[in-house]
Amino acid sequence: MAESERWLWLGGSLLLAVIATQVAWWLWRREKSRTTLERAVRSPFFAPLYQLVWLLYTVGLPIAALIAGHDAVVARLLGLQPLVGLDPAASWNDWARDVGWAVALGAAAWAVLVAGWRATWRSGRLGRPEGAQTPAWALLLAAVGHETHWAFYRNAPVVVLGPYWGTWAGLGLIALEAALNPWWRSDLRERERAPQALLRAGLAVLSAAIYLQTTNLWLAVLVHWLITWGLAAWARALAERAPLTRPEVP
Repeated sequence: MAESERWLWLGGSLLLAVIATQVAWWLWRREKSRTTLERAVRSPFFAPLYQLVWLLYTVGLPIAALIAGHDAVVARLLGLQPLVGLDPAASWNDWARDVGWAVALGAAAWAVLVAGWRATWRSGRLGRPEGAQTPAWALLLAAVGHETHWAFYRNAPVVVLGPYWGTWAGLGLIALEAALNPWWRSDLRERERAPQALLRAGLAVLSAAIYLQTTNLWLAVLVHWLITWGLAAWARALAERAPLTRPEVP
């Protein structure tokens, strides 16, 4: 039962994402419904309501599978590491090792992202980065949602294939979900939205690497948040200096 439920929860999550994004895209593309949707998006209630629904999907669904799924989700494989285990000394040693790996991988990812973003900005192929004005608390919620969702997609493959191949298989499912999302594909074609879409893809790869070395969801969330918060602050600084340092695009 646990084996079948594990894939039912995972398949249901993927199917729900595909249906929701495809229906929303279809409605947005229709002229008759687009006016209504634009009015709804401008409403002050839309952003918090959307955030709530998104968190219920990305965080609430894995929690529901963990609680009611008859071992459909394995807490340890999800990355829910306890702060202190039965052997406190061993726990602190494990945490010290995990933090070291998280810092090293996060620093390497930060260096690559900043170098790529800076080169693209100077070439004039990058518009004002979307999300630069996003507050830190919203970036933290985004980190919690994305990392929990990605950990959930890794869980079933890791149980079946083992940590290494299961992690990359889970990343493949994440990539499949993104590829089937017309909003994500549309973002890749827009100069101002493409950086956020590519950043999310890079963070998914980083999340897989952190999982392989630490199996620690808490550290993955922390690194994810610090990177997005740091990039947002850096993008704001770039935008302020743009008239002086950015070349004109013909």
